Amino acid sequence: MNRLAKEKSPYLLQHQHNPVEWYPWGEEAFQAAHHQNKPIFLSIGYSTCYWCHMMEKDSFELAEVADVLNQNFISIKVDREEHPDIDQIYMDAVVSMTGQGGWPMSVFLAPDLKPFYGGTFFWRQQFVQLLNNISAVWKNEPEKILKSSQKITEQLLKMSPSPPVGPACRQAGRVRERGFDQLRENFDPIHGGFGQAPKFPHSMDLNLLLHIHKKTGNAEALEMAKKTLTAMANGEIYDKVGGGFHRYATREDWSEPHYEKMLYDNALLAMTYLEAGYKTIAQETLDYVLRDMSDPQGGFYSAQDAGEVGKEGEYYHWTEKTIEEERAARTKRKPPHKDDKILTSWNGLMIAAMAKGAKILGEDKYLKAAQNAADFIRSKLYKDHQLLRRFRDGEAKYSGTLDDYAFLIFGLLELGEIEWAKELQKNQDDLFWDEKEGGYFFTGKEEPHVIIRKKEYNDGALPSGNAVAAGNLLQLFKTTCEEQYREKLETLLQNAKGRAFTYPAGFASLLIADDDYQKFLKNPSCPMPQDKQNKNQKSG
Repeated sequence: MNRLAKEKSPYLLQHQHNPVEWYPWGEEAFQAAHHQNKPIFLSIGYSTCYWCHMMEKDSFELAEVADVLNQNFISIKVDREEHPDIDQIYMDAVVSMTGQGGWPMSVFLAPDLKPFYGGTFFWRQQFVQLLNNISAVWKNEPEKILKSSQKITEQLLKMSPSPPVGPACRQAGRVRERGFDQLRENFDPIHGGFGQAPKFPHSMDLNLLLHIHKKTGNAEALEMAKKTLTAMANGEIYDKVGGGFHRYATREDWSEPHYEKMLYDNALLAMTYLEAGYKTIAQETLDYVLRDMSDPQGGFYSAQDAGEVGKEGEYYHWTEKTIEEERAARTKRKPPHKDDKILTSWNGLMIAAMAKGAKILGEDKYLKAAQNAADFIRSKLYKDHQLLRRFRDGEAKYSGTLDDYAFLIFGLLELGEIEWAKELQKNQDDLFWDEKEGGYFFTGKEEPHVIIRKKEYNDGALPSGNAVAAGNLLQLFKTTCEEQYREKLETLLQNAKGRAFTYPAGFASLLIADDDYQKFLKNPSCPMPQDKQNKNQKSG
């Protein structure tokens, strides 16, 4: 066994018997790179990642690959769900170098942690050749690598947000309309969804369409949303036997899914289906989480695997005849691997989904599940008034990120736990608020070994932490009428809207938060500063 045997992450433990001399992310690995003067090979993935398993079997389990890595590199294995901060930074680097990203992510770093080359999945022959080439350059011309790593890091720093200026800032009021136009241009009128295969369930985009319809009566926005929601529910991306959604579909018609099930996808989609009135799909999704993804102590697990390498989705394959004869037959099959670590951020989203489900569906079991999960996080992942990121096998570890705070506050507000939400909001402000420009950084002020403090407003697979924070601040202001929340909200939105102008469809959650604030300003339920009242009267 290698050093990963001492870790708690299911992903790292999957690699504990590799002949590769893996290090976990941390000081021991960084010191080894400096003392041995070796570049770092950083491999980032997660336990339910099908192609991560494939690269392990094709490369990391083999002595011929391990020998090259052990001789010439310090190899670090990272669970991207435990270290979203690290994953974000080096994913940006890989995308900037190659134009695309994904997992497993394979990145090469200088000993000072600055990236100089990267990619995703490599087949063995290509990977060994790459290792030999990099090793030769490092030994013979290290200055080339160091110069490249410095240049790439400088490019990453330039990608960090700066204050919006010029026309984009002046025209920021039109971003919602431009966002709708972009979604319409990218919409698939035949199968629903956006773009071509592979197709992901863009819940944030669907939320924006539903929001636009609710605010303006735009029938086309509602039709686009409902066509997509219906197509996904009828397609293979939705598990009609067990409930819940798979990660994405490899075909335009939502068939041939990639069979992973992620907690965050099912939380976000459950809320979207509830918002759109698809009660049965939402209920089946929440019931799947209660049945298969709930820890007896109260938290929610992270993910379910797609299946064994070479047998992806086998657990989910059924003929119509088999289903009719025995819907319970699935229980006789060996279920896919389950990643049973409990993540604060993803639990926050599922708490919100369960609480919303309890209100709309009238089911107390969802309310109880949300309360139990909140109690679990408070007892296991909240130490000395600071959130921790991950709990597994009795261990809570890693400082919380913006998403951990913002998503949990979101869930608590949906649950009606106002006092703890206020306490967490104060901590979030202290740890992540950018005093110079406004908005929230993703990592805390004193997080070690993070070469860049990122601050993002656009959505990805998850809604933007800043956008969720904006919605939280508005809700807290409505609830308490404390001016501190409104001031931060306005600063955040002003700092963000100009950035959204170029491609507003990527900022769906932010646009919704801004629209909700503008609606509130027209009929505020809290006392407003005189200058704000005058401005609203003039604009009205």
